[in-house]
Amino acid sequence: MKAALLVEPRTIQIKDVQAPEPGPYEVLIRVIMAGICGSDYSLYHGKLAVPLPVIPGHEAVGVIERLGPGVSGFALGQRVTIQPNFACGECPVCRSGHINICPAKVRLGIDRDGVFAEYVKVPARYVWPIPEGLEDGVAVFTEPLAVATHALKIAAPRKGDRTLILGAGVIGLLTLQMAALHGAEVTACDLVEKRLALAKRLGASQVISANDPMESAYNSFDLVYEASGAQAGLAQAIQLAGPSGRIVVLGLPGKENPVATALIVRKELQIMGSMIYTDEFPQVMDMLKTRQIETAPLITAKIPLSELNRTLKAFASPDRVKILVTVQ
Repeated sequence: MKAALLVEPRTIQIKDVQAPEPGPYEVLIRVIMAGICGSDYSLYHGKLAVPLPVIPGHEAVGVIERLGPGVSGFALGQRVTIQPNFACGECPVCRSGHINICPAKVRLGIDRDGVFAEYVKVPARYVWPIPEGLEDGVAVFTEPLAVATHALKIAAPRKGDRTLILGAGVIGLLTLQMAALHGAEVTACDLVEKRLALAKRLGASQVISANDPMESAYNSFDLVYEASGAQAGLAQAIQLAGPSGRIVVLGLPGKENPVATALIVRKELQIMGSMIYTDEFPQVMDMLKTRQIETAPLITAKIPLSELNRTLKAFASPDRVKILVTVQ
């Protein structure tokens, strides 16, 4: 099969490699379309300590090509999407329902070969059938929308809550739409004017440029979703949250940053982390099928697999929101 192989940091080569064989309780999926994620960019630049070479990518839709021994409930040719973080299912963390933070979790496209290839093998319990009527180009947003949906499970806005989204990338813009569905009054903050314009189109009542002084907005928000992953993102959220405000941190900054502990105490802030997802995939696909969430405006470009290396080199472009990769 053809695959995009990360052979060293900042070097992806399209190679012919041996297609994987599904083992017991695994399925082989022929990949149709994949999405590029920020973690793919981090992996590309050598920021994740994993053995190379590896095939990156974890957001995908495809069709069942082959069933491994012991697999039932799927049909050959069935369209599916992948929940790409595989928990052990046995440790105390998993047994408590927190499979998203399993210490033995295996990450598709990082710890094992991912979806930037013609075929990928996946444990059957992490494969979800795509409902009829949900197009591939929309279903490919299932994984990032599950991230946003899980954040609202951690802390959802109450009707009328002054809600701030820090970072208007794809996760921020999906979180914005989810918050708006809950009746929140949503403000978006970003460095890039094009993303702020997109935030307004997708339901933000107002926007704030992170390039401008923000002191006038301090202590203004009931709920803040930190989706930028910026090093100073949490510190900024603490300043902007109002008394007894809630902060949900989705972004993973590359470096730690000091925070104003005294403000957390004096304002009685609640700060919560939100890590990927647990059981949100069916709910998310239903929302996508019923068009409760807009995805078309988030698509910056669709590229063939052969352009993946060039695209990841330019991934930090401020104009980029979501880039999809057509594999088949």
